[in-house]
Amino acid sequence: MKFSVLGEVRAWRAEAPLDLGPPQRRAVLAALLLREGKAVTAAELVEGIWGDDPVLRAVPALRTHVAKLRRELEPERTMRGPSSLLVSVGDGYALRVPQGCTDIDAVVDRVAQAARLREDDPVKARDTLVTALGHWQGAALGGLPGPYAERQRARLEQWRLAILEDRLALDIETGRTAEAVAELGPLIEEHPLRERFRALLMTALYHCGRQADALEEYARARSALVDGIGVEPGPELAAVHTRILRADLPPVLRPARAVHTPAQLPPDIADFTGRTQVVNDLAAQLTGDGSTVVISAVGGMGGIGKTTLALHVAHRVRDRFPDGQLYVNLRGVDAEPVSPGDALGGFLRGLGVAEGDIPAAVHDRAAQVRTLVSGKRILLLLDNARDSAHIGELLPGTPGTAVLITSRSTLTELPAVRRTRLDVLETDEALTLLTRILGAERVLAERDSALAVITQCARLPLAVRIVGARLAVRPQWSIASLVDRLADETQRLDVLQTGELTVEAAFRLGYGHLNPEQARAFRTLARADVPDFPADAAAAVLGTTATQAEYLCESLVDLSLLETTAAGRYRFHDLLRLFARRLPGEDESDVLVRMLDYYLASTKNLLSAIDFSNTTRLLIPTSVPGHLFSGGADGQSWNDIERPVVIALHRQAARLGGPAIAVAADLAWVMGELTDAGMRARELADALKALLHTAIRENDAPSVRRLRVALGAILQVGLGEVAASLEYLRSVSQPTSDADRRLQVLAEVLLGVADRRMGNIKDSHRHYVNATALARALGDQSMEAWILALATRTLCESGQYAEAEAVADRAIALAHEASNPVALGWATHELAATCSLLGDHARARTLGEEAVRIAQRNGVRLWEGWARTRLAQIHLRADRSCEAEAEAAQALHLLAKAADPLDRARAIVLHASARAARGDTATADREFRESAEIFRRAGLPPPTLGTLFSPSPESP
Repeated sequence: MKFSVLGEVRAWRAEAPLDLGPPQRRAVLAALLLREGKAVTAAELVEGIWGDDPVLRAVPALRTHVAKLRRELEPERTMRGPSSLLVSVGDGYALRVPQGCTDIDAVVDRVAQAARLREDDPVKARDTLVTALGHWQGAALGGLPGPYAERQRARLEQWRLAILEDRLALDIETGRTAEAVAELGPLIEEHPLRERFRALLMTALYHCGRQADALEEYARARSALVDGIGVEPGPELAAVHTRILRADLPPVLRPARAVHTPAQLPPDIADFTGRTQVVNDLAAQLTGDGSTVVISAVGGMGGIGKTTLALHVAHRVRDRFPDGQLYVNLRGVDAEPVSPGDALGGFLRGLGVAEGDIPAAVHDRAAQVRTLVSGKRILLLLDNARDSAHIGELLPGTPGTAVLITSRSTLTELPAVRRTRLDVLETDEALTLLTRILGAERVLAERDSALAVITQCARLPLAVRIVGARLAVRPQWSIASLVDRLADETQRLDVLQTGELTVEAAFRLGYGHLNPEQARAFRTLARADVPDFPADAAAAVLGTTATQAEYLCESLVDLSLLETTAAGRYRFHDLLRLFARRLPGEDESDVLVRMLDYYLASTKNLLSAIDFSNTTRLLIPTSVPGHLFSGGADGQSWNDIERPVVIALHRQAARLGGPAIAVAADLAWVMGELTDAGMRARELADALKALLHTAIRENDAPSVRRLRVALGAILQVGLGEVAASLEYLRSVSQPTSDADRRLQVLAEVLLGVADRRMGNIKDSHRHYVNATALARALGDQSMEAWILALATRTLCESGQYAEAEAVADRAIALAHEASNPVALGWATHELAATCSLLGDHARARTLGEEAVRIAQRNGVRLWEGWARTRLAQIHLRADRSCEAEAEAAQALHLLAKAADPLDRARAIVLHASARAARGDTATADREFRESAEIFRRAGLPPPTLGTLFSPSPESP
């Protein structure tokens, strides 16, 4: 464990920061740490923290703080087990930690080391004191209440000043007289009565050849002492004055030597949070065996925390680089970044090269830096690099050195670089960060609001820090009040700023480096409100080829303005999208129509690939080729990936209205034709409902008709909500065009399936008759074959097996004539089921297995699931329970990803029946109850084995 009191009181276990709670609890810990293991009574602690007038329950509060500190310091300790660290002594406590655990211990060691080195190596002694002073991170015991903290804060400040005086004396002794003069002036203004500062300034001025200024400084010192406290200067100050008058101060015997141990790193971030694995990986990369030059690069979007992470890692490993650490902020996103020459000049000065010895040419400076670091263990932190060319001259060439780079660019041109791409924080990491800024009590009191704020910040570290900073200086604000302010996406970036720290400014710096083509792509693609998109869709939106679109998207990825989720697939970070949408650009509605056009073209291709091309001629003409498919399996995979995008497009069309409605409605129609709503059927249905409301409001009758039928299909097939689907299907207006008639076929089929499920056999048959007549009027044999296949099962359920067999044979003949394998598959498994009911089990099995093979070739898991359910039923009727169980299990696996719960429930019944036939009554009973519950929720009676045919192949 490690503890820090020279600044904010903090503690770590194995590099992980501990939550020490509110200021009073930190004050208890500090009081115990500063006693160095000695016992402190409860009364002493109460007086030290609450003063002479403690609160009524100060002692109970003290006990609570101690208990919580014990839990944090020793999490492995049992609730009432003895503590080995924070032990009870009488009514008080003692903190028993090993020597060397605190930053005070480190300073004591450095001061002692400097004293030993002073005579033989004053330069190294001086550098050791610099390291000691570096442990102060602000005022000691920062923010702690109570008289004890005040007393210790004053003591530790005096200690710091004494160390600083020794370091300044060594500065003068080693020839840094000009630097000492510059530093001592402000110190004397702050501490006008501190005589040693005056003596050191006089000595430094004397050695700079400014004897008169040194004597004037003595006069000012005497005046300040006499006028201020009524005393004459002390012996040391008077002796320096006398020796200056006599001009016999000893010369600087040891001229300044080159500084070989630069320590240029800015301070570590006190509240660094999360990214444990990334920190460990980077630390391991940088601290290898020293046999090669190690170059590690951290990339990511603006505000993601690249610099914070790099500084944290650099401080963690700096002890492994005893020859120093060099740092430069290259300001790569600024209009005028730091030039390589200026950066190298800073390195040379840090390495002790005199100003006159720094060469003018960049390549000469680079060669000099490489010479000076050769054979040494030095860490270079190149922060905020623009691109590979920006840092090429800065890289060392010999083993032992390590380079850590941060950049929004991917730096692809640099060889042998180990790259780390930062993502946003995990939710728990972001919550921890907010807690460290605001305090645990405030965040715990409004945890739900805190999580909401983190979501609105899209877990971007910069945004979380800004929110925390705004709330920290506004203690009267609730976290919920900021949730309300962030709710409006159009104003969210305005809220995410405090002082000069803004999310938008971080984004704008990166945007400023885009060329016109990249800038247009960034603005335009962000106007499609989708979770991600493929390069083909980007091409449709941008009006380019897919190759050009992918190049543009990849260039934005390289600049951390876009993210890639897979090869050729991209997405925006939520806040970057909001930023891009605020920039002037194309109309959102136009972009949406082009994106919808691509997806409609693609789904047309999918219908054609699975032989439903008859519908495509009735859809709105599209202007782009769309995605091409090799078959149903390829289409199934594409549909799974793109379904969230399609849902998002429907939602955006519902919000915007206008010309997007017609394209979105046709896309919904195709989704209804495909029937497989997958795992997001509910989200799709909700999006289509919103779109339907917009179409009704805008009096778009054709779109309303399409959306009603599509909703009926999704509700019935995707969700098993038969009754809810009827509300939309029965309100479809009478057809007046071929497109309307094709829609009416789908509506009649769905109504027929719904009536069959509810036991209305006569009405079900009537709907199939209507659908058949419409299909014949359209001259579509594929559609007629499909309808006859569906009518087969209605005939079977009414006991008309001979008629069912004849209708199924007719369906198969029509499917062959139309060369439609999908309709052939449905008709085949319906004929197989009919043969099973007629007792021809051998033919039923042959046909059932053929139907499965056809469905597999078609490549849509929903259809294969239906066919396997039929085959399981055929096996069960033939007393082949093992085969029935295997087929039912495979059907369940397929239908769990694709079909509505009623389809799944039928497969469960078959699986349970097969289990029962094999004697596993316990499993069968559990599965029967599970299926019965599904039917109960749907308001339908569970099927019996006699009436259980196939699941519902509602539509193509």
